[in-house]
Amino acid sequence: MTTTLVYAVDDAGASALEQRLRGELPPDAEWRRVDHARFAVKAAGANLVCYRSGKVVLQGAGAEEFAARYLRELAAAAPRDDAAMPFEVPTIGADEAGKGDYFGPLVVAAVYAEPAQRAELAAMGVADSKTLSDQRMFPMAERIERTCDCEVRELPPPDYNDRWRADPNVNHVLADLHADAIASLLRRHPDAEVVVDKFGDERLIADRLQQRLGRPPRRLVQVPRAEGHLAVGAASVVARVHFVEGFQRCEEESGTDLHKGAGAPVDAAAARAFAIGGRQLLARIAKLHFKNSQRLAGLVP
Repeated sequence: MTTTLVYAVDDAGASALEQRLRGELPPDAEWRRVDHARFAVKAAGANLVCYRSGKVVLQGAGAEEFAARYLRELAAAAPRDDAAMPFEVPTIGADEAGKGDYFGPLVVAAVYAEPAQRAELAAMGVADSKTLSDQRMFPMAERIERTCDCEVRELPPPDYNDRWRADPNVNHVLADLHADAIASLLRRHPDAEVVVDKFGDERLIADRLQQRLGRPPRRLVQVPRAEGHLAVGAASVVARVHFVEGFQRCEEESGTDLHKGAGAPVDAAAARAFAIGGRQLLARIAKLHFKNSQRLAGLVP
């Protein structure tokens, strides 16, 4: 089973950790760029991402061995949380992608998997999509969708902006997408347990599932870092790939290079897109309520 370990570091600790790992890890270690991360590296059967927030996430079959060998000081000095979750019953896992991205759609994926598929999902390298490169996830998502029963709900920017005007609460939008995808799977797999990465009041999804199904699910679990469950990790990968595909469609429509996330490079891309097609183009490729829109002179969502 994939293990997830979580630590916390300050700025000095993150710099020291990166310097030490670059000196100690084997030459074939794969250093990668990850959104919102100081650094990321894959080595010794594990993926490590050090986020700018100070959160360090270590995942993979070799996570425990990696931690014991390379993170002894970090483990002693910082809190640790093992986010791995038991996988003992048929489970529907759900996760989203695009929530924090100005450009591209908002996507929710739900994946039904059985305990007998645990080894296969682990062998694929299924994990929280934030720890994996997009290039690696494309073939992984294709295999997950062939192997497991999946449902995907996607709101491209024009539909997202319409929804936002009707109800300016992203958690309500997310809950609707989650409930739609999960309910479709529950109609085919009524006895499945449901595991969701918690993003708001637990009643948001529970009430919507009750409305759609006329009954509550067998069991609904909503916890932070639910990607430690392989079914949720699989949903995270599928959602991310569908988001990237939608993002690429937005790039094609805009006629310029866009950028993921919502930071300064996104502001520059938004200015280019606005110069090309004004507010009408942005409304087709971006989530207009983000502050990136407000930073463009003359544009009010």
